[in-house]
Amino acid sequence: MVSALDADSPVMITLGAILMLAVGVGLLFLVLFLAGKVRGRHERGHWMSGFAAERSGRFHAEDAGTSPGFGVDPVGRDRPLAEASVTRAVEFRHRDHDVAGVDFLDDRHQPGGDTTQRAFHSVQVRVPDSAALFLAADGVFPTRVLREFEQVKTFDKAFDGAIKVRAADRDRAAALLTPEVRAWILAEPRFGRWPVFVERGTIRTGGRRSLDRETLLAEADFLIDVAARLPR
Repeated sequence: MVSALDADSPVMITLGAILMLAVGVGLLFLVLFLAGKVRGRHERGHWMSGFAAERSGRFHAEDAGTSPGFGVDPVGRDRPLAEASVTRAVEFRHRDHDVAGVDFLDDRHQPGGDTTQRAFHSVQVRVPDSAALFLAADGVFPTRVLREFEQVKTFDKAFDGAIKVRAADRDRAAALLTPEVRAWILAEPRFGRWPVFVERGTIRTGGRRSLDRETLLAEADFLIDVAARLPR
């Protein structure tokens, strides 16, 4: 007769399986806990965290569930930044303006139909709300901009050849781009590096790779300078 306590009995086999499962679950929770601790320390050590402390700003760490209090989705899905999927962000005051710097991932299609996630960034400055306006030296706009907004011509041959403009209100955009503004834009080398999007009370730009301190401040300065040139 086989005792219920024998090693080969069904009862002991079941108890052993339950014990192994419990140990496995415990180890899994331990690994996840330690990984969270490591990730938390990494985020607290991120340069944005120190920068926010220096500027009396706020750092929004990865997986923190918070975001800057203004801005738009940098992927261009017509929604506020608070609803966007970002990696991390920092918001602070700079030259009397509210500024947000955002790191995010975006899917890019590759040859063969594959997609890969790449790191991008967006720098945004709060401005008075106005009709949407988009300027780019290379003329490359997101699909949404090409589809939803009108092309603007100023009939300034030099300007129209160098800078492509799309806007929600073509007449308003043409009025904003006065001869003085057009001359400044043509003489401003930073337009060769960064496009400018004005919408939802935000002026923004961005590019590939995650932000660093130098890029954040350089793009913020550029946006503030552009905003100061555009008539209200």
